[in-house]
Amino acid sequence: MNFLIVTGLSGAGKSMAVNALEDIGFFCIDNIPAGLLPRILDFAQQGENQLSRVAVVMDIRGLHSVQETNEALEALDEKKMPYDILFLDASDAAIRRRYKETRRVHPMTISEGIPVSEAITKERQILQPLRERAKYVIDTSLLSTAQNRERVSSLFLQKGQCAMSINVVSFGFKYGLPQERTSCLMCAACPTRSMCQS
Repeated sequence: MNFLIVTGLSGAGKSMAVNALEDIGFFCIDNIPAGLLPRILDFAQQGENQLSRVAVVMDIRGLHSVQETNEALEALDEKKMPYDILFLDASDAAIRRRYKETRRVHPMTISEGIPVSEAITKERQILQPLRERAKYVIDTSLLSTAQNRERVSSLFLQKGQCAMSINVVSFGFKYGLPQERTSCLMCAACPTRSMCQS
């Protein structure tokens, strides 16, 4: 089984990474408390539930101290199951900017009532053991969402697998636009544009 721990700073792009991993065949579970990590591994290996590619997100929402982080990794090591860690990082300035743009609140600001700058510093300390053991570290400070998604996909695509899919639909205007369309690219020149609902 390919077991991947996705972690990193809040606001560094973990949600985007999980979406990219789901698109290439990973079974993804978000916001795992540290104590549940070994149990999830057991569940993924059980008979009918056996999964080939599993990614779990373990971050500051489920970890509250460096000791708890180390204990989670030690419990996983006792299982003697190989695993990889993907750590998503970003500069403090980039994270502060993202929280400001999205008007969201840092998890530690909610739980501990501390300013964002202090929350980022404390989060880095708690997640440091994971960063040190990470096989893959991606700094997303200067990456767009699309670039970040492409980077994650390229790391975990299996041989011969393609991240992009193309759907080609053939249709005639006299029968109306196909149900599967996303939009009509020829609206300006279309002689039957009155039928177009996009």
